[in-house]
Amino acid sequence: MEILVFLSGLIALGGIYAMLAVALNVNGGLLGLWDLGVVGYFAVGAYSYTLLTIDAPEGLGLPMFAGVIGSVIITGLLSLFIGYTSLRLQNEYLLITTFAFAEIIRILAVNEEWLTNGNIGFFGLDKPFQNLIPGANYMLFFSGLVLISLAVFYFFAQRLADSPMGRYMRAIRENEIVTQSIGKKIFATKLKVFVLSSSMVGLVGCFYVWYMSIIAPNMFTSAITFTVWTALVLGGIGNNRGAVIGAFVLILVQEATRFIPVPAEYSVVLAGLRQFISGMMLVLVLRFLPQGLIAEKFKSVEKLFKFHDNSLILEPKGVGKNAASQGAE
Repeated sequence: MEILVFLSGLIALGGIYAMLAVALNVNGGLLGLWDLGVVGYFAVGAYSYTLLTIDAPEGLGLPMFAGVIGSVIITGLLSLFIGYTSLRLQNEYLLITTFAFAEIIRILAVNEEWLTNGNIGFFGLDKPFQNLIPGANYMLFFSGLVLISLAVFYFFAQRLADSPMGRYMRAIRENEIVTQSIGKKIFATKLKVFVLSSSMVGLVGCFYVWYMSIIAPNMFTSAITFTVWTALVLGGIGNNRGAVIGAFVLILVQEATRFIPVPAEYSVVLAGLRQFISGMMLVLVLRFLPQGLIAEKFKSVEKLFKFHDNSLILEPKGVGKNAASQGAE
C-alpha cells in the first residue's frame, strides 16, 4: 500500500508540472515569448487561494471553489499589469523583466508577514473532499483529480493550437514583422495570450497547495521555473503532448534518485545529482533531438497541393482518381 501511495504522489506531482508545462507552452511554445516568471504566477495563484480560503483572521474563509476562481482572477489581473508594461520588450529583455517579477513576488512573500506570515507560511491547509476520503486512499483520489485536470488543460491547449488563433500565434513567433505588415494586432494578441497562460499557471498553484498542505516562500524559487522550461524543451517546444511527456519523464528521473542507497554524509551530493542528471538530459536532447522528444508538427501542404517537376499543380479533390479510372477503361 505504501508503494501505491508513493506512486500516486509521484503521478500527482508529475501531473502538476505537466499542467505548468502545458500552460507555459501556450505563450512560450506557440507564441514564442521568453518568460521566466512562471514561479511568480504560480506563487500568486497559491497565495491568493490560501488567503481567500483559510479562516479569519489570517484569511477570508471563503469556499474552495471561490478560492480557485479568485486565484485565477487575481493572477490574471496581475499578469495583465506585468504584460502591459513589459511585452513591448523583446527576447532577453522580456526574460530579465519576468524573472525580476518572480523574485519580487518571492521577496514580498518573505517580508510582508502581516499578509503571508513570512517564512513560516501556513500549514495544515485543507484539501478538497478530504473528509470524505480519509487516510492513504486520498492520495489515490488526488492523483486522479490531477490527471483529469491535466486532460482538461491538454484539451483546451490543443484546441487553441489547432484553431485560427493558434496559427496566428505561430505566425507571430516565426516572423513578427511580416505578421504585423498584414494588419494584425501583435501587442494585443501577446497580452491576451500572456494573461491566459499566467492565469492557467495560477490555477495550478491551487493544486500545489492541495498537494503540499503547506505554503511558504521557500517553495517558490526559480528552480521551479527552470524545471518547467527543462520539461518543455525535453518534450518539444510548441507540442502539448511533448510538454506532458517531458514533465513526467523529468519528474520520474529526479524522484528515482531518492532510491539510490548512499551513506548519510553523501546525501547532499545526491541532492545535487538530481540537477546534474536533469542538465545532462537537457544537453543530450539538445544535441541529438534539437526539437525535443516529440517535435512540433505542422499540417503539410501536400494534402492540398501536389508538386511535380518543381511546378505547382492544383488538383480538385477526386480529379486524380477519376482520371486514373478513365485511363484504365
